[in-house]
Amino acid sequence: MRRSTLHSLLVERASDLGVTFKWSARVTGFDRRGAFVNGAYTKCKWLVGADGQDSSVGRWAKLSSKGPKFSRFGFSRHYAVSPWTDLVEVHWGPGCQMFVTPTADDEVCVALLSHDPGLRIDRSLAHFPAVARRLKGAHALTAELGSVTALGRARGVVNGNIALVGDASLTVDGISGLGLTLAFQQAVLVAEAFAREDMAYYQAAHRKISAAPCRMTRLLLLMDQSEWVRRKVLRLFARKPAMFSRMMSAHLAQTMRETLDTTEMLGLGWQVLRA
Repeated sequence: MRRSTLHSLLVERASDLGVTFKWSARVTGFDRRGAFVNGAYTKCKWLVGADGQDSSVGRWAKLSSKGPKFSRFGFSRHYAVSPWTDLVEVHWGPGCQMFVTPTADDEVCVALLSHDPGLRIDRSLAHFPAVARRLKGAHALTAELGSVTALGRARGVVNGNIALVGDASLTVDGISGLGLTLAFQQAVLVAEAFAREDMAYYQAAHRKISAAPCRMTRLLLLMDQSEWVRRKVLRLFARKPAMFSRMMSAHLAQTMRETLDTTEMLGLGWQVLRA
């Protein structure tokens, strides 16, 4: 499902529940009781910053991290070509990865993650000849969209009646594929905190659900930085497919009981070294 379709469905559902949207509104300031929206003061009991990596709410609430983020550059484009598999393909290249996702019976989405801000999908295909052959002659359905992807977190996600959600609270590199999933989970948790009138609940729950994705993202980024590690990991998973399935299940876990703890991650590291 394309993001635009998902966005439309979410907006429609929220509207049915009574949510009021103010599109293209300009927010010029905040205080503990509300915000200035299009020059008018809007009161609120809770203020949620879901305004991305460089959250203005996070800066105002003194929740933004001062530490450096590990940043890369991501680009994506949809092509009119029949998918050759029903799986998501991940291709590794020098300092970059390419992801191919079937999105319809006659369409695939190609995404590129790279350390080079100047590298685009067309030029990167030289590193991925198998994908290049599949896309030969295919018509691009969308413009090439790009953004910065990073691994980093805010110093905190709660300050009084203010909470951060989504990329404002935590960013995981696009290689994890968990950005939207974490945002939805956080939205549910912050709503539960509102119902309890206990923002400490959200702070603790946010910490729990973000621990495993951050560990997994660091592992995947290590594979990106070291061809030696990457070959070891892929060799291990090829030899032990059950372990790969376990890792994927943990990575996509819906509950904390399914995730890998630190001991298990260290055990995996030892097996990688021996592979």
